[in-house]
Amino acid sequence: MDEKELVEACLQNNRNAQRDLYNRFSPLLLGVCLRYTNSQEEGEDILIEGFTKIFSHLNEFRFDCSLFNWMKRIMVNTAISHYRSNCKKQDDLSLEEGHIREVSVESPDAKLNEKDLLAVIQKMPKTYQVIFNLFVVEGFSHKEIGEMLNIQESTSRSQLVRAKNWLKEKLKD
Repeated sequence: MDEKELVEACLQNNRNAQRDLYNRFSPLLLGVCLRYTNSQEEGEDILIEGFTKIFSHLNEFRFDCSLFNWMKRIMVNTAISHYRSNCKKQDDLSLEEGHIREVSVESPDAKLNEKDLLAVIQKMPKTYQVIFNLFVVEGFSHKEIGEMLNIQESTSRSQLVRAKNWLKEKLKD
């Protein structure tokens, strides 16, 4: 079944098609969610919340991009919403300017596989993690990140520099 047929079957409340859509895309989308969390459980929570949004808004999908890209955008937005709600609940690093020492490591000798790198990224301070993922992985501009997180563009830039320096320092160890 191609994507268009799958979406149409899902819209007709075909449970097998809905299960197929979930099974086909959930492993990839869980990877997206895990980049914005510190644990597997939190990533799975975001995945479930994101799929709830996907199924409730599937009628809005217009096939002007790939289904995966449309779903990925929903997952990223769900992860950002999750981040925002958690920031209100817990103390985190401020997005404002602060002191951090500069680290200049051109290329760490450590060779990490994808799983190990994800584990290191998940240990980043939350603000660094979110901005790093939005810019480096998802490809958003600092202006877009600023609008998403309700911060200034320059704050996004400085937090990205700090995230990269933090990551370089951890990869040295």
